[in-house]
Order: sequence, then structure tokens, then C-alpha cells
Amino acid sequence: MKHIAILAATAMISTSALAADYDNTAVKFTAQTEAYHLSVKAPETGATSFAIGSSTIAPLELEATWMRDGNIDNWSLNAGKSMDVPMMPVYAGADAKLTFGDSYTSDTRRLALTPHIGAKTNVMGVAPYAELGYTFLATSDEWTDINRNSSYLEVGAIYGMTDTLDIKLSVTEARDVDFNNASDRQAEVGFTIKF
Repeated sequence: MKHIAILAATAMISTSALAADYDNTAVKFTAQTEAYHLSVKAPETGATSFAIGSSTIAPLELEATWMRDGNIDNWSLNAGKSMDVPMMPVYAGADAKLTFGDSYTSDTRRLALTPHIGAKTNVMGVAPYAELGYTFLATSDEWTDINRNSSYLEVGAIYGMTDTLDIKLSVTEARDVDFNNASDRQAEVGFTIKF
């Protein structure tokens, strides 16, 4: 029964009717080992992303991403860490992401610093979660001039269909620096195959 509900929700998020409200619905496929992962993310519009990452090379989780949109190539390098709070269904962490490429000049390369906090639980094999994040941004014009940029709210759930296949459904809502003015909501369906 749970398999049917997950597949129905996946189909619903993938329909054009939902995409009309969420105008850039994305699907992400990830192959994951204990040490590394490879992923491809295909949004309805915009750049397709190809990423490789590792959680064992350094104390942080590292990821390099190539984003291809027509003839435009951009890249990002990401380092971050998220940790569970002992004896609570809460986690917290932060990411640093450097973005550069054809869409950026020598003065507009971006460094985004995003701390986040979330809560998660497990109910009959389904792991719902909610997360808040806040982004500070600097550009290569002045790396030390770090300003508040935006915030987000993400809700979703992860379901382990088998020992080697997880499905993740999520909706992310962009907000301003005061956590107000919800502007852009985007849905994503993710499939992770574990080796």
C-alpha cells in the first residue's frame, strides 16, 4: 500500500498540472556508494546538473557540479556538514558554495554561505522533514562583503522502497531575508540507488 501511495505522489508531482503552479519541477537521479555519489538533476527549464561528491575524502561533505543550459556552462563547488542533535529529532548544519562559469564575470562569481536547521522523524518507514535555511552572499568583486541574501523553507519526505532504493519528495519555498514574502515554490522528486 505504501508503495502505491509513493508512486502516486511521484506521478502527481511529475504532471504538467502541478508544473503549472510549480513552474520548474525537477527530477533527480543519484547513484550512491558508502564513499561517493553521482547525480543528474533535470529541471523542467534551465540547466541540467551533473554532480560528483564524497563524504569520506574530508570531514565535510564535498560536491562538484557542472550545470549545462544550452551552450552555457556553469560550475559550483560545495562543502558542508549536517549533524543530528543528540536525543532530539533535530539536525543542523551549514554549506559553503562557490559558483562560477559562463554566466559570471570576474567580479560576479558567487560565494553563498547557508546555515540550516531542521526536524525529522520516521513514521512506518517514511521519514518526513522540515528545514529552514538562510543564505549569506558575497561576490568576487569583494569577498569580504558578505550580505544577507535570502531564506528558504523546505518540506518533504524520504521513503525507502527497498534496501537499495530511496524516493524523496520535496517542496522548497524561497523567502526574503526576513523569512517573509514567499515567492517561488519548486517541487523535486529524487531517486537514490545505493550500491
